[in-house]
Amino acid sequence: RGFFTQVNGGYCCCCVTSMGKLSAEARERVVALRLSVIDIRRRLQEEDISISRQALYNLLRKYHSNGSVQDLPRRKRPRKISEEMRDVIEEELQRNDELTSNNIRTMLETRWPDVQVSIPTIKRTRKEMGWVCTRPHYCQILRPLNKRKRLIWCQQQLRSGEDFHNVIFTDESTIQLDSHSRICFRKQCHPRKLKPRPKHPAKIHVWGGISPKGATRVIMFTGIMNAVRLSQILEVGLLPFITETFPDGHRLYHDNDPKHASYHIQDFFEANGVLWRPTPPESPDLNPIELIWGSMKQFLRTSYKPKNLELKAGIQQFWNSLTPDVCQRYIRHLNKVIPKVVEVEGEASGY
Repeated sequence: RGFFTQVNGGYCCCCVTSMGKLSAEARERVVALRLSVIDIRRRLQEEDISISRQALYNLLRKYHSNGSVQDLPRRKRPRKISEEMRDVIEEELQRNDELTSNNIRTMLETRWPDVQVSIPTIKRTRKEMGWVCTRPHYCQILRPLNKRKRLIWCQQQLRSGEDFHNVIFTDESTIQLDSHSRICFRKQCHPRKLKPRPKHPAKIHVWGGISPKGATRVIMFTGIMNAVRLSQILEVGLLPFITETFPDGHRLYHDNDPKHASYHIQDFFEANGVLWRPTPPESPDLNPIELIWGSMKQFLRTSYKPKNLELKAGIQQFWNSLTPDVCQRYIRHLNKVIPKVVEVEGEASGY
């Protein structure tokens, strides 16, 4: 039909450029020209369109075979995992979000013995279904009655416009000797680094408090904490702070630990004029000093890296950095937590 150039009884082949470089309009023009391959190529070169003979030959052959110069749809790999299998995977992951790809393959092989599915196929399918691997974000365990108490307390704070301007948040925590971060980096060609860790690391108990006007004295101690021991700590760490910092009135917030709510501590508060305000049980997210303990442990683990006898010095160094501005920033975190607790109707806020 005069569309091709023949050489020695065959079509000329000299492939340098893929026909995919031609636009849809250029392909239509090639077909409409109805010239030989050489003449079409020369005409296109005059318009600064570069294409090889082989590409033109393939384009025209496709046109005669299919009646179109458009790209044909690509063939997709047939799915080994059927829709029924995907539904089962979705159901099982909804029931148990800790299933590994090996667990899923075992489950599929049990239900469909004739189907062999590889681990990469399962991982790819799981990703297509929207499931991604993440570290869990742990929170406190809440009983239904305490969820209701949390909701009521947070609603009261929002209605009253509470700003915690004269509140002292106190608590105690246990700090363990840890000199290494949770992650580290190494060169790909180097072996994994070994970092020593003691079998029984040193531990020390810490009591402290924060307020919008700064932090109390930090008290470090060992042994068992009971109500009598706590009253001795409060006499040294809390009472002087109240006298110096809050002469016009204060409120004390700490959790509902049995020793905090014991008769001995209640008598101590009454005798010394400490205004304790009960807070909802099982609510560490409503006490910003919990964030202080987390920051302290992170500082010791990643920055200070104490040895056995340096743990107390590291704790004291971190505590000295708690200026009023820093304490206010931690306390303002409640402005995000309290509305979230109301939103989730007393459930854990996740903060």
